[in-house]
Amino acid sequence: MIVQIYYFQERSQNMKWYQKPVWIVVLLIVFFPVGLYLMWRYTKWHKTVKAIAAGLVILVAIPFWVSACSSNDSIGKTQQTTTQGSVAVVTTSVVETTPQTTTLKETPTLVETKPLTTETAASTEVAIETVMQTSDGGVLRVHYLDVGQADSAFIELPDGKTMLIDAGNKGDGSSVVSYIKNLGYSTIDYLVATHPHEDHIGGMATIINSFKIGQIYMPKVASTTQAFEGFLTTIQDKGYTINTAQAGVQVAPGINILSPGVGSDYGNELNDWSAIISIVYGSNTFLFMGDAGTDPESSFTIDADVVKISHHGSRTAYSSSLYSKLSPAIAIIDVGADNSYGLPDEEVIQGLAAVGATIYRTDSNGTIVVESDGSTVTTKSIEKTTPIVPVSTAAVTEPAETTPVPVLDTGIGEVYKTETGSKYHNDGCSYLSKSRIPISLADAKAEGLTPCSRCNPPQ
Repeated sequence: MIVQIYYFQERSQNMKWYQKPVWIVVLLIVFFPVGLYLMWRYTKWHKTVKAIAAGLVILVAIPFWVSACSSNDSIGKTQQTTTQGSVAVVTTSVVETTPQTTTLKETPTLVETKPLTTETAASTEVAIETVMQTSDGGVLRVHYLDVGQADSAFIELPDGKTMLIDAGNKGDGSSVVSYIKNLGYSTIDYLVATHPHEDHIGGMATIINSFKIGQIYMPKVASTTQAFEGFLTTIQDKGYTINTAQAGVQVAPGINILSPGVGSDYGNELNDWSAIISIVYGSNTFLFMGDAGTDPESSFTIDADVVKISHHGSRTAYSSSLYSKLSPAIAIIDVGADNSYGLPDEEVIQGLAAVGATIYRTDSNGTIVVESDGSTVTTKSIEKTTPIVPVSTAAVTEPAETTPVPVLDTGIGEVYKTETGSKYHNDGCSYLSKSRIPISLADAKAEGLTPCSRCNPPQ
């Protein structure tokens, strides 16, 4: 018995490590192909035991090995995705906050545009340029379009790019298109829909179908109206995406969004969701208020030369303390003649006059054009039915004779009139909805008709 034990001990000591059963078992678990080979080669186990051991190893080890390979493959894919993450890839899906009444397969995603901050250069790669730099002969020109009881402003930037803030009602789309094309433009580099109300975005679909569009900005709020859904559908059809308009977002150097605030919730009050935009060119500041009420207005303070007054001059969107801080030299009110709302409210007019602002209204002044060379603001109007009082500030001047913005004659000479109106119009003007009578330009003038200030026909 002792000899027999000694024999096995001596034999065990003379065996190489990979011939020992304990290591074979380890290899069966960790490197099962090698373990299986050594088990069959060196162990004295019964074939039945070997077969059972081999089966167990295969049942356990193969799934483990497959799982490990799959994990490695997933890691590789994750690394690849992470690498691609450095490039912004925008896809389309249903807008999260939009309760649609019409089923759409896909609508453009509101791309979350991260607010820029004025941190140190060590913590931000690109410094924010809050002022648009002036250049010799460079002019910032803002056209406050007469679209009746609606809003639309077209901006010619000093670098040759263009911007459109709102596009009036649906019927105004064609007249806005005609106006911009008559200025010689085929591209709108920055398109802003301040909020989803039809009198601001109704004409947007026509705009998008008529021009090449660069970037589109809109607050992350939705409506169930046909105008809003048509706007989204047109964006989708054209393959465009929407950047979220919120405080801190910079559209371009000198063009910044001041509201709605990040994380703010104005509930169902769509007016308060309005994108409020400032354009600073040299020492001159232009402010566009959309229809924002007193709540979002209180979230910022800025000294402005020219302000597009909020909500067509409604008292519900007017704060005397805000406009005292803004101290605008010029106040523009987009409002329709004899509108059923009775706007602008008299207390707004009095409040603006109290802070020294000269007031221009599209119902009485037509489309108003304001220019800045970076230090001086000059105002002029295409159609003036009331005198424009010079602004009492050295920074703002009024030319002795105002020059209308040039209108391109198509050469056809055909315009349109209504049965009872005193104006002639471009085809597609909203005033032609009830009657549309073609007439030559010469005959229209002979009849004493004057050009419509809304659609800006040939003169």
